[in-house]
Amino acid sequence: MKPHNKSIARKPESMQNLFSQLELVQRFAREGFWVTTEELGHLLEVDPQQFQGQQQFPWRNFVCRLVEQQHNQQFWQISTGNPIGSSLIHQPVRQEGEIVPSAYAQIENFLTPQQWQELLAFVMAEEANFVPTSTSTGDLDYRKSKILYQFPKFSQLMIQRVGQIFPHVMTYLKKPEFKLSTIECQLTMHNDGNYYRIHNDNGSPDCANRVLTYVYYFYREPKGFRGGELRLYNMKSENGYLVAADSYQDIQPLNNSIVFFFSEVMHEVLPISCPSKNFADSRFTINGWLRRA
Repeated sequence: MKPHNKSIARKPESMQNLFSQLELVQRFAREGFWVTTEELGHLLEVDPQQFQGQQQFPWRNFVCRLVEQQHNQQFWQISTGNPIGSSLIHQPVRQEGEIVPSAYAQIENFLTPQQWQELLAFVMAEEANFVPTSTSTGDLDYRKSKILYQFPKFSQLMIQRVGQIFPHVMTYLKKPEFKLSTIECQLTMHNDGNYYRIHNDNGSPDCANRVLTYVYYFYREPKGFRGGELRLYNMKSENGYLVAADSYQDIQPLNNSIVFFFSEVMHEVLPISCPSKNFADSRFTINGWLRRA
């Protein structure tokens, strides 16, 4: 939205009206209420045409984010804090169909050799505790892999290391840091025929504040599988939304490396071929998300 060109001293009654408006906006942010585009414009006293086609925009010290569309009606959610959100990563997109490359950072030798060996030994002893993964939609043909839910020693290690390197990653990606709330962590294995179809990591309201995704790769050597590349799709503007373009980048799952990319980016895990089908020959990852406060 365009700023005013003049600095105007507010009358006392105008200040009181402003205070009442800010309190009301604060309540919507605190309660997490959804509002329509028209209602949002009325609440902010702004012409809704000013944020037509946007997915997120700042208003004072609040952030307004498009979260849902139902029956041709768009719904917005207001939050407080730094407006450096995941759907702002690719802003501005200037023209319909413009391709925006999806940035990423890959760091090799992320853990020490001893940490890597201890992690691998731990996973080999936990084979019986891995369970099939699922999706929120229950789609049986969308994701195939297994997950280990309890690995406290190594989840703490990964969260600590990711938190330490976070500022350097944002500098490399040429984006300002955002205020962290939590770092999430899970441990996954992919074996023969496993995959994860195209998706992003912050497309629903419960994960809308995920900004940065990370994937740490580890496996025993010599490597017993092929494939399993991380395919990051470039983005393009289409009808006011950022969607996956036809072009992409394939990132190799290098042993003891970690990849960071923005959670809004559409991506997939390409199918894995593991001829032995042995658990020990799987492609293992610790992956997770950095959420903004």
